[in-house]
Amino acid sequence: MRWLAPAIFAALMLFSFFNIGESNEMATHPVFAELATATYCPECPSASASLFSIYTSGDYPFYYVSMIGDVNDDAYKRIKEDYNFYLYPTVFFDGGKEVVVHGNEEAYRDAIEKCGERDVANVDINIDTNWFQTCCEAGIGIEITIVNEGNEKYEGFLRVYVTEINSRWKDYDGVPYHFGFLGYALLSNISIDANQFYYNFSTWLPYKVGYDDIKRDDMDNILVVAVLFNKIGEQGFADPPNGNPFIAHYVDAVAADIVGEGNLPPSVSITSPKEGYLYILNKQIMPLKNTIIIGRKDVEVYAYDNDGIEKIEFYVDDVLKGEVTEEPYQWTWRGYVGEHTLKVIAYDEKGDWDSDFLRATIFSL
Repeated sequence: MRWLAPAIFAALMLFSFFNIGESNEMATHPVFAELATATYCPECPSASASLFSIYTSGDYPFYYVSMIGDVNDDAYKRIKEDYNFYLYPTVFFDGGKEVVVHGNEEAYRDAIEKCGERDVANVDINIDTNWFQTCCEAGIGIEITIVNEGNEKYEGFLRVYVTEINSRWKDYDGVPYHFGFLGYALLSNISIDANQFYYNFSTWLPYKVGYDDIKRDDMDNILVVAVLFNKIGEQGFADPPNGNPFIAHYVDAVAADIVGEGNLPPSVSITSPKEGYLYILNKQIMPLKNTIIIGRKDVEVYAYDNDGIEKIEFYVDDVLKGEVTEEPYQWTWRGYVGEHTLKVIAYDEKGDWDSDFLRATIFSL
């Protein structure tokens, strides 16, 4: 089976997001995972970080989507109704062929390798996306082509996921999710005769599904993933080995496309202090309505850019107070009394930037 088909896919592989390692030669197809997670889940950040680490390593042909159940109704419906999930975090690999609850990077890699070795239907999928704007509407145009290269009719189900590479939603530690699910661009039953093909052109209009803030300039941060699931149902368990049964439909083919040119802007987030907590002498004490800091506080920042972070700037009330150029991205906040605004700005090597801020009452001399 061929899975490196699309020409545009080959171009995108020049970027780190599509950096594929030598182990890909052993895979029958790109493996796809859905992470069942929630912003309030203390155990979820490690799962998210492990999956992103695997993805950016390029060790496998691998894609995943963060299904953030407490902020997206379609995400919760998917993990609850289709997967009958047991608890957060759970990762469903290849439609439920492998399920890992509260796993680590080693467990996820093992699941990916098992899924990547299995036989799949002889189908090939291609996706091409672009931003369009007319007098009346604007959105993403999505072309899907599926070729059945087998000698029998193929029947399956197509899901096209629209995701933000650096998500608007943050995990429990205050780190932005990656590949945060926004919604489906297409849900469709697929039936293709032997040696025939399927073609579909569809649109995803952000303003019609509650994302009025998504514009043309955001397209470098949008990844669309087309996943073809087999029609045949298999027994799966959301709480292995035999708890929370569901009917699994295994993945046969995956293709993905960044809508823009792939110049991903940086992402930055203040991870400590957290909004709405009391800190005393640099220790987190308890949740409060507002953020209160007594004594000095080490400000900790998460930042990511696929081209690399050039520097992080720390501001108090819009006055530059510190700068760091390498990890860990930290700066000590002291010498203030009263209510103040902390702001951080991350710059990548191309000059693009992102910012985050926090209002806090601080008593530190």
